[in-house]
Amino acid sequence: MQKVRVWDLPLRLFHWSLALAVIGAFICIKAAAQSSGWFANAGIDWMYWHTLLCYTTVALILFRLIWGIIGPKYARFTQFIRSPGAILAYLRGDYQGLGHNPLGALSVIALLVVFGFQGFSGLFIDDFLWPGPLAYLSSAWSKTLTSLHRQNEIIMIILFVLHIGAIIYYRLFKQKNLVPAMVTGDALALSSQSHLAIRDNLAVFVRGLIVFAICAGFVYYLTTIGGASVDSFM
Repeated sequence: MQKVRVWDLPLRLFHWSLALAVIGAFICIKAAAQSSGWFANAGIDWMYWHTLLCYTTVALILFRLIWGIIGPKYARFTQFIRSPGAILAYLRGDYQGLGHNPLGALSVIALLVVFGFQGFSGLFIDDFLWPGPLAYLSSAWSKTLTSLHRQNEIIMIILFVLHIGAIIYYRLFKQKNLVPAMVTGDALALSSQSHLAIRDNLAVFVRGLIVFAICAGFVYYLTTIGGASVDSFM
């Protein structure tokens, strides 16, 4: 066995940035709902930070969707989205590939869909005190997405818990520590698989930075076309 570079730096930064953005947004919305206690008296505009983190989440999800097409090998959807037969083979212990395993790929897709929907629906929030920047487009559409936005929260929590549970399961029962690979980018592989390592250099990082800048710029544009830029709440 030897270490093989599997996860590129832009993908690793996306992973941890998304985790921090989602956790931060969750804490902020719960803090904003407090009428008393430390959170209420901290002098922090929790809704402002919740909104900013949600915009960040949308930009990150857009980045991941694009990176799943033009990124390095193991970041691409075509590499890890597998057939039901491949999933069954993995469950039987017949899978030897690198990157996301066929079952883990389902978790990735679920997280992207659920977290992406939460961020997208937040743009249409129908709230008198803190309306989403696209709420003006359709009152009926906004009301529907506002309701779904709130209901989707429990699904996000369930997926997050399952994700953490899967990491713990692999560590305790399969003796596989998945966390270091998402920090360093290197995973243990058979010596015969060393040629499958990806190129993770400055060019890849710059390409990822450009893609994220475009995604962030697009999200900023969405937040301003309705006259509800996050800066207007400062």
